[in-house]
Amino acid sequence: MRVRPATLDDAEAIERIRVETWRATYRGLLPDGLIDGLRENADQRRERLRSQRADQFSFVAEDAGEVAGYALGGSERTGDAEYRGEVYAIYVLPAHQGKGLGRALIRESARELARRGLDSLVIWVLRENEVGRGFYERLGGRAIREKPLEEFPGAADHIEIGYGWSDTSPLR
Repeated sequence: MRVRPATLDDAEAIERIRVETWRATYRGLLPDGLIDGLRENADQRRERLRSQRADQFSFVAEDAGEVAGYALGGSERTGDAEYRGEVYAIYVLPAHQGKGLGRALIRESARELARRGLDSLVIWVLRENEVGRGFYERLGGRAIREKPLEEFPGAADHIEIGYGWSDTSPLR
């Protein structure tokens, strides 16, 4: 297993992981229409990677030579003074979960944020996602706030919980 910066060549794998993990994780938690409408878009992902801002990062985790997970992050998006870093997304293919890839991605994300002078972080998770919430709690995150899930049409009545680490040194 290894974690490395994502490249443009990883766009297809990142999109496959995004769609597969969303279907496995959120089926029954979010509207079926949203889940059924998910499509891979490697061109759009490639463009996002190409135009990534200097304060953002993208990592992939490999397991036996296969890209099996990814994490995206950077500066916290709302200007929070206490939690200055953010992991925007982290996903590991279901078949590769439980092998330490998620933990390795969080560790590398916390290290990268610390290299940028951001030693605190927040990550958002759907309130109904008990597996994800348990993962962040086992890593020492604590629920710090809630907000409506606004990014996806038809899901606005769902709530996201922000898990925060005011000091990421234990993660690093």
